[in-house]
Amino acid sequence: MSSDEQVPVGVSGRGAGGLDVERGSDVPISTQIFWQIAYQIDSGRLLPGARLAPVRELGAALRVNPNTIRAVYRRLADAGYVTSRHGAGTHVADRPPQRRGTEALAGIVAEMLRRAAHAGFTADELAAATFAAATERKRPGPLVRVLFAECTNADAGYDAERLVDAFPGMIEAEGALLDDLPDRLERFHYDLVATTTFHADEAQVLVAGRVPVVAMLVGPGYLELVHEVAGLPHGSRVGLVCASERGADNIQETLAIAGNRGVEIVSALIAAPDDLEAIDRTADLILMSREALAAGLDRSFSRPDRIRPWTYDFDPSGLELLRRAIERVASVRPMEPVTA
Repeated sequence: MSSDEQVPVGVSGRGAGGLDVERGSDVPISTQIFWQIAYQIDSGRLLPGARLAPVRELGAALRVNPNTIRAVYRRLADAGYVTSRHGAGTHVADRPPQRRGTEALAGIVAEMLRRAAHAGFTADELAAATFAAATERKRPGPLVRVLFAECTNADAGYDAERLVDAFPGMIEAEGALLDDLPDRLERFHYDLVATTTFHADEAQVLVAGRVPVVAMLVGPGYLELVHEVAGLPHGSRVGLVCASERGADNIQETLAIAGNRGVEIVSALIAAPDDLEAIDRTADLILMSREALAAGLDRSFSRPDRIRPWTYDFDPSGLELLRRAIERVASVRPMEPVTA
């Protein structure tokens, strides 16, 4: 089927868009259909409760064997995307799987397609190269692979870049959310997982012994901030401004571990103006995550002297601990020379 032969997934066609099957692709047709329907659900083009086209109708429209469509629908059901009931058809699940950053991922894909087209490559060639690269990520590479885990994407990505700078030519590092550790370790090869001491126990549980976990100490400036909060007078109010509820919860847990008592903690997400206004009006001290600072929210509060960046630097001893772990991996699996 040519790229302009498209059919709607939902029988009503409302916001569903179309499916596009490339018969000359190296990607199996069933996988092409699965990816596209899953993406439409992830991106909100197909909403909970929307009905998918009947198996035979979709098969006829795509000129695909109905058994192929049945297999795709079963795969979607196994992944939690849809529910099927005899006589009622197949519908998008009321609570389909939550995929983080779908819009951001769509932007990355669109940019990749644009740049590939500018360089003369087809979308199919790009997909094949991406698949090959992902497959390569499942095997050990020439450098030690470190996965740095944190409670926010901004901190995880930023810290991974800092580690690459700290160990040039020795490692490649990627950032990941703590909750994503099991999935990342299942799909790709990593030699080490690194995190801060605050998340060491949690990371150990999530990693489940698959690779070593290095708990890195943070610098004194971060600890001074934790102690400043713990030393506030009884009844003080501290505002947390984060990009996610998980990030706010982790800050609260860190403060509790540090002995915070008698201080009221209130949080606001960076996209919640009413909550941000309440913090500005009532908080004695305001802690801002890296995402909040990047969004310029520190400039929107009436008394900037109350704002403290909730960021950290690695303590030299933490970096030395990671260096030793990297060298242990390298001694077992000698690193190959890296060519430019």
